[in-house]
Amino acid sequence: MMAENPRSARTKAALMAAGRRLFSQHPIDAVTVDDIVQAAEVGKGSFYNHFADREALARAIASQIRSSVESAIARANAGVEDPARRLARAVCTYLRFALDEPEQAGVLVHIHSGHTSLNAPLNRGLVEDLETGLASGRFEVATVESGTLYVLGVTQLALVRIVQESNPGFAISLSQQMCALVLRGLGVSGPEADKIAAQVSDAIVRKNASALRQAT
Repeated sequence: MMAENPRSARTKAALMAAGRRLFSQHPIDAVTVDDIVQAAEVGKGSFYNHFADREALARAIASQIRSSVESAIARANAGVEDPARRLARAVCTYLRFALDEPEQAGVLVHIHSGHTSLNAPLNRGLVEDLETGLASGRFEVATVESGTLYVLGVTQLALVRIVQESNPGFAISLSQQMCALVLRGLGVSGPEADKIAAQVSDAIVRKNASALRQAT
């Protein structure tokens, strides 16, 4: 495969960066191609050399961000076998992302089409953990799909609130509450769900929030 020339690569990177900034602040429909090329400081023709339309750029940006989140979740769950803990760690990692990368998290607030599919790469680990939990009796939900939609819905709304609030202390508290809610909804007993949620939010979200406070 022929390597992309440096000038073209810089133009594409500028368009992606401009798109992230704009889509983190506005719904896709409120952003025009003219807005994007102006923010990227490139010609309009250059946009169409890389993307068919605004939606294609949005998909490319969302795919890039979700790939980063997927990798972070995989690292967080390395060596963890219990599907309940894996799921809680995935939720907290996703919510911690709003603290680490507020701009990219803002994009996820505005671009979420297709993320509910069981076949979406970002959902692969969630689907596998739900399947494992159901097979072992750890979880009790009607179907893998209903469990997937439940977890995604709760987590996405929590991400929206953390982006809106932009407060580490709030993120810690909400992450713990949402993890406990998710686990209880999947059939984990209340006391155990609360214990796992407290441990995981402390290990994943509180650690990050403390680092943010020290840096500011």
